[in-house]
Formats: sequence, C-alpha cells, structure tokens
Amino acid sequence: MLRIKVAKDIGFCFGVDKAVEIAKKLLEKGENVYVTGELIHNEEEMKKLNQLGLKTFDVTSKWPDLSQATVLIRAHGVPVDQLEKIKAHAKKVVDATCPVVLSLSESILDAKKQGFEVLLYGHDKHDEVVFLKSVVNDLKVFDSLESLRYSTKKIALFSQTTMDADGFKEISKAIVENIEDLSSVMIKNSICNVTYQREREVKVLASENDVCLVIGGSKSSNTRKLFNIAKSINYKTYLVLNVADLKPEWFDAAESVGICSGTSTSMGIVDEIVERLRTFKN
Repeated sequence: MLRIKVAKDIGFCFGVDKAVEIAKKLLEKGENVYVTGELIHNEEEMKKLNQLGLKTFDVTSKWPDLSQATVLIRAHGVPVDQLEKIKAHAKKVVDATCPVVLSLSESILDAKKQGFEVLLYGHDKHDEVVFLKSVVNDLKVFDSLESLRYSTKKIALFSQTTMDADGFKEISKAIVENIEDLSSVMIKNSICNVTYQREREVKVLASENDVCLVIGGSKSSNTRKLFNIAKSINYKTYLVLNVADLKPEWFDAAESVGICSGTSTSMGIVDEIVERLRTFKN
C-alpha cells in the first residue's frame, strides 16, 4: 500500500472559496448569472459551476444581453473600464475579486500617486496582471531578472500574487545591490501568503516522497508554479486535474506519494484522488 502524505495547506484558498460560494448562492436563488471569463482557473470546477447554470462571456468580444442578468466579477478581477461598462449594462454586479488582489491594486495605485515608477514581477497576459495594468496604466511588468528594466531613480517593486517567492527574492536582491543608483526604493512582498506556504510544502513533499502529485488546472498560474518547483526536485512529479489523469504505472516502484494542490482545486477532488491511490499496490 502506498504511503500517502497530503499537504496541510490544500484545497481552495479563501479568495477562490469566496468566489465559488457566491456563485453557488446566486445560482441557488435562481438568478441568471454570467461571469467575466473563467471564475477560477480549474476546468473541473468550472464544469461543475456551468452545470449549475453559470454562464461565461468574454469581455473583449460581443456581449450577451445583460439587462436581466447578474454579472459576477471573477477572482482575478477585470479591467476598470470594463467593470464600469458592465455596471452600465447589467441588472446587478457582484464583485468576487480576491481581496489580496484588490489590496495589491490599492498599493500600486498609492505608489504611483507618490511618484514611484511601479514595477510588477508577473506574467503580462495573466488575468490578474491585465486588471492591475488598468489600475496603473504605465505599470512595468516583467517575468525575470533579465527582463527587469526601469528608467527613473525612484522605483517601487511589487509582485503578482501567485509568482514564485525565490524569483521575487532574486530580483529584490539585485535592486538592493544597485541601490546607489537609486534615490528612493520601495519593495513590497505582495505574493499571497497561501501560495507561499504551498511553495514551502511542495518542496518538502517532492524531496521526501518517491512520487509527487500536484492537483489543479493547467491554466492556473499558482498550480503550474508548484508543479515546476516540485519537478525541479523530483522528476517523478505529475500534474493532474482529476482521478481520470492518474496512471497506475507511475507508482509501480513507489512506496510513498506526496500530494499538494493549486488554490483553485477543491477538497472534493483531492479526496477522490486520495481514495483512488489507496487502491494502488506497490
């Protein structure tokens, strides 16, 4: 029988849990609910919500008639101008933007008002970053130390909430090492603490077990980050969305398996995978 070690911090984070619960309650009341793109980056969870009646629309394409609809703003947020447009067209708007993302948006706006050149360690096309760029339209986004650029002597550094902590540390260190070239520096660690704790756990799980499973959707930034970290430690690391993705041969010579999940993965999916693993023989 496989020894199964499940991360302490697993399942939905509080921001995703809040968004999903809001969607379910609105649908249970019989409301006609649309969401601005994927509510969360997990295909399995979105399928369940769609089956309950949740509909999606692309804010950059032709919109459906929203005059009798409730529009739910996804956890990553939507650009400010699009939010105002939605409010003008929809019967009701419910904002499920993650509180951590909203706090970051307020911080970068405040830094901009103080005259800082605002730098963001993140992925330019990520939904969260698209929202943040609408808050500070000249936000300088970069995803590696090599692509870090700034043109003034007064800079403020932030991070997309789901980026890797080691990368942010490396960039912060490089800025501090060249601090004599700058007149004023603000560095704020805006990585979500939940995703940081999962980084720490997955490193241990990958190093102490024969196989490591990262459960979550391939579109999820924090899930891919966990997978890449674990894979760099243990080549027998696999990204799985649900039970159907499990392959018994992964565990043929294994005595133990470590399990973690992205923040858009429910405990229900984790429990199903654990139950299936208990049927495997090594």
